[in-house]
Amino acid sequence: MCPVGSVAPRSSSANKHLPLSCAATRRAGLGELRHAVATGSTNDDLAQEARLGERSPAVLVADHQTAGRGRLGRRWSDAATGPHAGEASLLVSFRLEAPVAGAFDRIAAVSAAALLAASGTLAGSGATVRAKWPNDLLIEGQDASGKVAGVLSEIVDGDPPLVVVGLGLNIAEAPPEPGAVSLAQAGGAATRDEILASLIDALPGYLADPGRAREDLRVASATLRREVRVQRTDGTSIVGTAVDIDGSGRLIVAGDSGEVAIEAGDVFHLRS
Repeated sequence: MCPVGSVAPRSSSANKHLPLSCAATRRAGLGELRHAVATGSTNDDLAQEARLGERSPAVLVADHQTAGRGRLGRRWSDAATGPHAGEASLLVSFRLEAPVAGAFDRIAAVSAAALLAASGTLAGSGATVRAKWPNDLLIEGQDASGKVAGVLSEIVDGDPPLVVVGLGLNIAEAPPEPGAVSLAQAGGAATRDEILASLIDALPGYLADPGRAREDLRVASATLRREVRVQRTDGTSIVGTAVDIDGSGRLIVAGDSGEVAIEAGDVFHLRS
């Protein structure tokens, strides 16, 4: 039975509800998968453990988050309601040793690895899935189009430095937010356990090769080669063509005044 952690209330039912994922977690050398019926934020739980001295790899899944977080201080909402709420979405966080800086920025490499692993998993279910810079997965199709998943990564300082990366993915149901869609709406029938197990199996390969993660992210990108408007965090915006993702994970946009590297902001796709 997968053991229980100590920061947030957690059930000991991971082996019952997520047997494929428990096995995949062990294969990947990430310890034992843990399961929370409900918690504030899986990212916060694993980061707090690290700050208290727990530096080992970890995987934590929740059925529901009461304080899930997205980029730029936003809230991540899930559709978890009712007795079968856990299957509505995948809410998971990983605590990992940060990749060596160089080939790809640490945060960018881990975020890309999670996005690509999830994208490959969803693509196997028959959906067309692409990555929107910096951390979203989009389903693009005739039956359903919109945001199906998002990633949030953060560094926890220490020796060695760690990365906590969280993924929220709409499976059977999407939250009532503009532009949100679920895998089921696109015709996918994979379960939470199947998706998570496949994601965990794919993750180590990308973490071991940040350069590959960067190149595959370029190929899978829904943002590159498109006209975009980027609303930056300082309130300014830039319109141009997204031409590259650099070694620090920044989006390179070619506008009227030349190329600009965007570290953070909201991207709006203007046209194909």
